[in-house]
Amino acid sequence: MKVKRVVVVSKINSGEAAEIGLKIASRLSSGGIDVAYSGDLAGRAGAEGVPLEASGADMAIVVGGDGTVLRTVQKVGQVPVLGVKVGALGFLCEVAPDAWADAVDRVASGRFYLEHRARLAVSHKGTAHPDVLNEALITTGKPSKILSLSVSKDGEPLHRGRADGVMVSTTTGSTAYALSAGGPIIDPQVDVMQVSFICPLAAGLRPMLLPASSRVEVEARSEGSRAICVLDGQASFEVEAGVPVLIERSSMPAVFVRLGRSDFYRRIREKIKLGFEV
Repeated sequence: MKVKRVVVVSKINSGEAAEIGLKIASRLSSGGIDVAYSGDLAGRAGAEGVPLEASGADMAIVVGGDGTVLRTVQKVGQVPVLGVKVGALGFLCEVAPDAWADAVDRVASGRFYLEHRARLAVSHKGTAHPDVLNEALITTGKPSKILSLSVSKDGEPLHRGRADGVMVSTTTGSTAYALSAGGPIIDPQVDVMQVSFICPLAAGLRPMLLPASSRVEVEARSEGSRAICVLDGQASFEVEAGVPVLIERSSMPAVFVRLGRSDFYRRIREKIKLGFEV
């Protein structure tokens, strides 16, 4: 893949991220690659910012943490994304903050490969919402209030009961909110989706792994609290009682730039710090 144009994105209100972002842009430009800026970084560069949805870029380089990567992935579609970590966790980021120069040189010379990660398509009342890389969460719109939920898979009932919410997540999302909600860590080579219930009244209810081809419907019932659906922690919409939220595999996976051999379990050891002995 020949990279001709890159859009650079940095974490909002982070001086460190902006500084690295500007250095990355300068190095790309000196290598003959056209650079576009998005968000706050455009003002710092003295350039006109471009919307991520219409940047015309071959690649997006994101300087920040997982939240910045998720926001970018939601907007760029299938434009490959390279994450440079400036944040608390950075599980989705490929590059350490002190290794950005080597990463840029590898991008310029084409010494990288692309990894595709499944996303979920979410629709409600006939409206398609942004695809999610990690999870779609149907939860109460009022703190401390409980939902009455019905969840089905391919038309077959899975559960009906009360809970603070229910989450449908990807394999990638298994190391995010789903992990905190008691779900398993899932190897990215396993092609599944996960359904996790948030504080269910049925204490024995556990996360469920479903085939990636599943069509999951989550209905917030009228006898419970008002519900909202939160997409990757970035966007949200109100859920109408009695009208299911449909969640299924997206036809457009997210695309990540990788610079070396993927070592999922090293990332687990270093970033999530579960104490694995090796």
